Amino acid sequence: MKITVVVENFAEARNVLGEHGLSLLVEDRGQRVLVDTGQGGALFPNMQALGIEPRSIEHLVLSHGHYDHAGGLNKLLLWSGDIPVWAHSEIEIPHTSLKDKRANFIGCHINTKGVDLRTVKGLTQITDNLWAIEIPMDRRDPELMNRPEHLVVPSGKGWVLDPFPDDISLIAKGREGISVILGCAHAGVINILEEVASFFDTRSFHMVLGGTHIGDQSYDFIDRITTELTTRFSVEKWRPCHCTGLKALCALSSKAADVSWAGAGSFFDI
Repeated sequence: MKITVVVENFAEARNVLGEHGLSLLVEDRGQRVLVDTGQGGALFPNMQALGIEPRSIEHLVLSHGHYDHAGGLNKLLLWSGDIPVWAHSEIEIPHTSLKDKRANFIGCHINTKGVDLRTVKGLTQITDNLWAIEIPMDRRDPELMNRPEHLVVPSGKGWVLDPFPDDISLIAKGREGISVILGCAHAGVINILEEVASFFDTRSFHMVLGGTHIGDQSYDFIDRITTELTTRFSVEKWRPCHCTGLKALCALSSKAADVSWAGAGSFFDI
């Protein structure tokens, strides 16, 4: 199984573009699964630079409905055709950023009746060795989650903190064991790994790759979360990126042996 980072905040290869967002290609025994699409600006140039034919994509997974993960959805479907789109049933939730009393929609523009939408519920198999997983709201420890005050959804005439019910992650079973692929880990990276551990009966993972969404938090929060991550679980390779933040990268690097940023253009055989 091979994972290629197609879109990410930073470019690791010379011929690819950096963009605030995330898109990953997972190849499982010839099947090509694209996880997220970034904002859409870097997706096609980077796919071309990395030798990825858009029409070869057989499945699309949306980790959640934020613009920096689903912005390239419509453009991809124009090229790839009627491929299955795997997402949570609440992918259309109106994710909003509220700053200085100004509300900006930052969600996903998707016509659920116009795509082959496959709902992710619980543990959902996509290919032979790839699963998507949701973390039910009642199984999320709020003390382990980062819920920024500006990320909201409408409620009546006001706003409430965004609960991110549509947040999903992926589990890949390769020759090296179980790896976990995160979008933004809005459900809490520890909560996600705990859920994976309960389904697969292991607390040892080959790789954890993706956004952990803790980079904008205080040093105390980052220290607590990274300490919990490295004591609760055995992870051979940490490959954080996107919304993880450099503070969290440094904190994790001080506690784990193999930590490296997964920039656009990098790839991993698992």
